[in-house]
Formats: sequence, structure tokens, C-alpha cells
Amino acid sequence: MTKLYERYLAEVDLTSAQFSILGALGGQGPMTMADLAGVLVMDRTTLLRAMKPLQREDLLKNTSSPDDPRQLVFSLSAAGLRKLKQAWPLWMKAQEEFEAEVGESEAARLRRSLLALAKNP
Repeated sequence: MTKLYERYLAEVDLTSAQFSILGALGGQGPMTMADLAGVLVMDRTTLLRAMKPLQREDLLKNTSSPDDPRQLVFSLSAAGLRKLKQAWPLWMKAQEEFEAEVGESEAARLRRSLLALAKNP
């Protein structure tokens, strides 16, 4: 399934994990690493590995948390928001292809199952 989405996202040089990071920050706003890992149901090592290229390309920005200056809060830069806007239609095309292949109800069932597995390893 990842290959399908990444085939589309390759057009904007993103992996599916990177798209998820941009999407989470774009949709929910600034988050700490722990919050982002929780939202994405991703371990912090994998998250950090996916974030590094985004940071190198200045798609993310970070600031110190007002609550704890030792903690970083991540958000989208203007370039990150533009990249997310470029990637979104590609993600939707991948969704449409997936649903066309397996059917809309089966796609929904598979997504629910995958989410349940991710939340309850």
C-alpha cells in the first residue's frame, strides 16, 4: 500500500511518512516531537529519521516551547505549507486509485483495521 502512495508523492519528493508529518502539522498546528509521534502513531526514532530531510529543505521550523525552553515545538514553514498544498492532490489521487482497486467499503475497512493495529500493537 505504501508503494502506491509513494508513487504519487514522488512527484513532489516526499515519502508517505513525510507527507503524514506535513499533514499533521498543517492540520493540527505546532506540536512537540512527543505529540507528533503520538498523533502519527510512530516511534520517535522513525519520526526523527523522516523529519531530517524536511528540516534540511526548510519545510519545518522549530522553536522552544514556552512551557519548557528545552523542548522543541515543530510547525510548518511557508515552504512546508506550499509543499503540503502541492502534495495533497497527489495523495487524493492515490486514495482514489486504492479505492478503485479494492472498493470503497473494503478500503474503509482496511484503513480502520490498520489504525486499530497501529494503536494496539
